[in-house]
Amino acid sequence: MLSASTISKYKLYFFPVFLIVSLVAGAQENSPFSRYGLGDLLPAQNIVNRAMGGFTSTYANTQNINFSNPASYSQLYRVTYDIGVTLDSRSLRSASPVQKYNSVNLAPSYVALGLPISLKNRIGLAFGIRPISNVNYSISEAKRITADSFLSFYEGSGGLYQGFAGIAKEWKNFRIGINTGYLFGKKDINTRTIPVDSVTTYKGNSQENVSYSHAFVNFGLQYYDSINPTTNISIGISGNLKQKLNAKRTVVRETYTYDFSDNTIVIDSVYNSGQQNGNITLPSSFTAGISINKFFFYQGGRYDKSMIGAEYENSKWSQYRSFGEADKLVNSWKFRLGGQLLPTNTFETKNYWSLITYRAGFYYGQEAVNADGNKLPVYGITFGAGIPIRKYSRYNNELSVVNTSFEIGKRGNSKNNITEGFFRFAASINLSDIWFIKRKYD
Repeated sequence: MLSASTISKYKLYFFPVFLIVSLVAGAQENSPFSRYGLGDLLPAQNIVNRAMGGFTSTYANTQNINFSNPASYSQLYRVTYDIGVTLDSRSLRSASPVQKYNSVNLAPSYVALGLPISLKNRIGLAFGIRPISNVNYSISEAKRITADSFLSFYEGSGGLYQGFAGIAKEWKNFRIGINTGYLFGKKDINTRTIPVDSVTTYKGNSQENVSYSHAFVNFGLQYYDSINPTTNISIGISGNLKQKLNAKRTVVRETYTYDFSDNTIVIDSVYNSGQQNGNITLPSSFTAGISINKFFFYQGGRYDKSMIGAEYENSKWSQYRSFGEADKLVNSWKFRLGGQLLPTNTFETKNYWSLITYRAGFYYGQEAVNADGNKLPVYGITFGAGIPIRKYSRYNNELSVVNTSFEIGKRGNSKNNITEGFFRFAASINLSDIWFIKRKYD
């Protein structure tokens, strides 16, 4: 078991690893859906919640950082350091023309730290950094216009990131919390058209580079009522209002050719906007749900024994604007059902398997992308586990767990020209301990 003194040392090891993984993230991913809006939206939940179908609205745990609903921070009992990564495998299929493309991508999920500011007053704090979306695609298309054949190449890169800090407090049966922080990122898209038959038609290039950043705010609220001393029913809601990012954009339209060394030579700059200042409008969204929770108490902390919950999420992506322009986006929604089970009522059992928390769930809904006008349904099933690194000891307050999540799903159906099957494996290491204990001497 890792001691309190070594947790800070491991932070120094994990953070560089996180940065290295960030540099190679997305190198093999190729998703045409990331062309629209802010890009391909990444799973927004802690890996614990992902294993339960993404259920977050009422979830509040003594050591897991549920940053999707900041009201949950009030339940933190230990200082908790959490870092997660995701292995993403995708299979793209095109009906016309008939094609298939597979990709595998390793990417960071988040780095987060949770702190119980006051156990007596139920005040908790959390902060961290995580990716929100990813833009990464490279697609070629052959087409014929009048008497000429053309090859078109569509490429994009970038993404949105979030640095956040949040605080929460519990009053009687209510928990309320707020997240704030900074959003930043960029989106670079490029379309090149190359004539195949004609020697008099020039190659064309259309390029748009956008960078954006701004502060953000979202909120969370949870309420619970007891059914009996170890069971309660909870409701929760989280979300944000419509917000704007400050943005800078450069748009270039040009014709070009290559010299003998394959260097690009611009023939004519048809249009060059220079740097334009504007904004990007992000949609309002909310998530609301209900759950039934059974729990037990151990050494002053409250621990979940079992939980089952359902929730609904809605985001108004039709509100999205980039420099005043709409995109091929519609309002998105998801219904989720998930739960977990911890077989034991105490951490002092000799049966290791009863110390593992088992989780499962599923979701169904509609994505924001509406590229072909047929919308984009999505569904998935999830499962996972919280695996203690070793048995809990009552002689110390350390509790370190590896959380896993497996997700199998699909985007699109027979109405969509392009569909995507995906498999995600995510894992996090959660290191917890009680810090800042005042020493006592006999």
